[in-house]
Amino acid sequence: MNPLQIVCLGSSAGGLEALIAFFKRMQPKSGKAFVIIQHLQADQPTLAPDILSRITTMPVGAAKDDEAVQADHVYTIPPNTQLTIVADRLHLAPRTETPGRHKPFDRFLESLATNSRGQATAVVLSGYDGDGSVGFIAIKAYGGTTYAQDWTALVDEMPKHAMATGCVDHVLDPGQIAEAISKRH
Repeated sequence: MNPLQIVCLGSSAGGLEALIAFFKRMQPKSGKAFVIIQHLQADQPTLAPDILSRITTMPVGAAKDDEAVQADHVYTIPPNTQLTIVADRLHLAPRTETPGRHKPFDRFLESLATNSRGQATAVVLSGYDGDGSVGFIAIKAYGGTTYAQDWTALVDEMPKHAMATGCVDHVLDPGQIAEAISKRH
């Protein structure tokens, strides 16, 4: 049996359009699990679960502590938390970083890199800040695959920071990223 392939998508609130474009083209029975890490303010709720549940037939919902990750499901990070993964189980903790230093995408990708050992896929979409850059280095160090949104990003800071690491395998628009991931076995 092949290990579960987990795809982590990171963005800020401005990345919702990119997430919609991605899930419109993602095969709902790909055999992969999807985790969305949005870089949001502590008190900012995410609209991703409600909106994406109208786009895809995969179950979409906020991650729960100690939840086993399942193929063909979409998990989102709840507000004001940090999320990690160990042994294909999601773990929530209260957000503890100081304001302006919150890096939930990096934190999750670092745990995903060691959890998935070469089976992880990281996708950086439209967003502010450099969140995800450190995580991309970890994903590549463990043999995973990385994608960055191209010039179509409404806010290109997160994709540009990831590309600056030299650890981005593919630079595509969100729909093309979905198609490429759908074809990977």
